[in-house]
Amino acid sequence: MFARLLLIGLDIAGAVLGVAVALVLTEWLKPMAFGDHTPTLMAMMKGPNPHQPPGWILVVAWMFSLRLAGGYSPAEMNAPHRMVAVTFRATLGVFLLMATMHLSLKINGWSRVMMLSYLGASGIIIATSRAVFIKVKPAFSRTSPKIKVGIVGVGERANRLAARLDEYGHDGFILGGYISPTPDAGTIAVPESLVLGCISALPDLVSSHGLKVIILATQSLSRKEQLEVATLVQGLNLHLLEMPNTWGVANPRMAIADLGDLQLLDLTSLAYPTQAERLKRAFDLLAVGVGAIILGPLLLGLAAAVRLSDGGPSLFTQGRAGKGGRRFEMYKFRSMVVNAEKLRPKMEGQNELEGVLFKIEDDPRITPIGRWLRRWSLDEMPQLLNVLKGDMNLVGPRPLPIEDLKGLDENVELWYWFSQRSKVKPGITGTWQITDRHSLKMEDMVRLDIDYIQGWSFFADLAILFKTLPAVIKGRGAR
Repeated sequence: MFARLLLIGLDIAGAVLGVAVALVLTEWLKPMAFGDHTPTLMAMMKGPNPHQPPGWILVVAWMFSLRLAGGYSPAEMNAPHRMVAVTFRATLGVFLLMATMHLSLKINGWSRVMMLSYLGASGIIIATSRAVFIKVKPAFSRTSPKIKVGIVGVGERANRLAARLDEYGHDGFILGGYISPTPDAGTIAVPESLVLGCISALPDLVSSHGLKVIILATQSLSRKEQLEVATLVQGLNLHLLEMPNTWGVANPRMAIADLGDLQLLDLTSLAYPTQAERLKRAFDLLAVGVGAIILGPLLLGLAAAVRLSDGGPSLFTQGRAGKGGRRFEMYKFRSMVVNAEKLRPKMEGQNELEGVLFKIEDDPRITPIGRWLRRWSLDEMPQLLNVLKGDMNLVGPRPLPIEDLKGLDENVELWYWFSQRSKVKPGITGTWQITDRHSLKMEDMVRLDIDYIQGWSFFADLAILFKTLPAVIKGRGAR
């Protein structure tokens, strides 16, 4: 609550400060102003005058637009790329209102130059203050009241829930400890030092550890025992929540589906919004068209360099899993020796990644020019052809090699993850590429992919593309 009030205060201050900056800018640009209606800063500050109402209307418009854009929801207040999207949408809303005011109300106090100056100044100030807010929020959130959560369960489910709580609790909900569902809980997957005691001693545990919320994250309790726990928690005037049985590593957030007055968990909702794929496709074609003109000579030069390095083909094609799990041939500049795929079975024991992925840090199959191409991610550039063909998007989950998916259906959680991420087209770049992906674990990759799809927006894609450039410039490509 404190963080939200602080953010609202920063936004109001930014909107008001934008008026002052716009006035100064307009004075500088006065020869360009339409009419001699530009007030001075002192005139605006003094008691009631014709120039003030439009200014206050625009301040209110900013707050209303930010509210409609979701700027004060916890998810938007903690994700930088979403904050950028929110600010852009709010700026568009304020612009539409300004255009309406100028055309229909014929306000004489504010010229068009002053209005545009205000829009730019207030937008930059608000965006900057929100960026600073995200950076400093963890510091003051540590001093805000924490709501302690007790997790009933000591197995792997409880462990996963604690990890999600740490990530999505927004610093307001913290783990108070684990509660064993039975005196003999068997295998313990959580830190034993955090096990507070048994469920039978819940009243004492709540009192001594200050628990406010109890979450059931175990399947070892019978229906009768769950009802007994619910009755006990209700008597303690606490909240009781339950971790859905269908919630695995692949879906940290659940959607609700309404069937009349009946609310159920929607396990099939993981996809882009209805019009998103059309928007992504239009943007991809435009970007690839422009990129082909600019990068064409570079692509031809790289192809020639790979060919001349050892006489092998310039391009390497590999079967990858696309939307719906359908196979497509993905293009890359060849960065390994010609017979690299035949050598892989002999190197399986050197795999450094978990799960289905195959990776060796100093892979001996990589050629000298291939190592350079990979470092700067230039080997990925032929995938622009895949985007042009419609197999891929510029931004999306990375397509997995078909060979790496063999036997995947034997692991229920990984198979569920793959079926979810394959509901959308894969991408050339994505959240893996703007993260330190050399140290990512399989579960981290799962979370990044699903979070990206669930939180998709056009502006999030733009943010990922802009963040990809520094990663490439710093040479953080695959190795």
